Amino acid sequence: MLWNDLGAYFNPALYAVEERELMLDIFEAVSGSRMMCNYHRFGGVVRDIDPASMQKIKDLVFDRLPRKIEEFERLLSENEIFVSRMKGIGYLSPADCLAYSVTGPTLRAAGIPYDIRRAEPYGIYDRFEFDIPLKHNSDLMDRYLVRIEEIKQSMRILRQALKDIPEGPVLANKPTYQIKVPAGEAYGRVEGPKGELGYYIISNGKGNPYRYHIRTPSFVNITSVEKMCVGTKIADFVTILGMVDIVLGELDR
Repeated sequence: MLWNDLGAYFNPALYAVEERELMLDIFEAVSGSRMMCNYHRFGGVVRDIDPASMQKIKDLVFDRLPRKIEEFERLLSENEIFVSRMKGIGYLSPADCLAYSVTGPTLRAAGIPYDIRRAEPYGIYDRFEFDIPLKHNSDLMDRYLVRIEEIKQSMRILRQALKDIPEGPVLANKPTYQIKVPAGEAYGRVEGPKGELGYYIISNGKGNPYRYHIRTPSFVNITSVEKMCVGTKIADFVTILGMVDIVLGELDR
């Protein structure tokens, strides 16, 4: 909602709502819920994707969304007011990014090519061809440009996935079961839209974790906001905070 904070709600954000609704239509058709989807299972999914929904996904990924992304990019990247509010604002040096443990687009906008999908591939990311978007000015404009390029790379990954998705059910129509893991501790992490999302779990061998801790990227990344604000104007704070792209639920500790 950065565009809303900058007074641009009735242009890019409102236009993008239509694309969001088309995606939520697919979520609802496949999982039965538009927002709080309960679809994935260990080793598969609760039900297979029906042919009609699969065709809608392909229409979005191969045709509509690439065109819309170009439209949104022209609307914002060439907007004089938008660029003036972003360029040269909120600088965070590469050394400070590492000192604050910043991850995600903010880190890559500082020229550090760190993406968990490349550094420590999980799932089937090692099968996909995609690039890690990088910029080097480490300001708000570069963070925005990194995110735009990440959307394009996500579309690239989706096109590859849709071509190779297997036919037939994968753990579909089977009852949900509980996983029991051996006693010990483990840390797993994935590359989320905002940065590294990690789960540290201690097991005593029972069905539920003995202890666990979630490493949320919003909670870590927001610690760098004070450093970004040094030398800027009060009005810039809204833009800086918006480009950190926090989720308030991750900050509620």
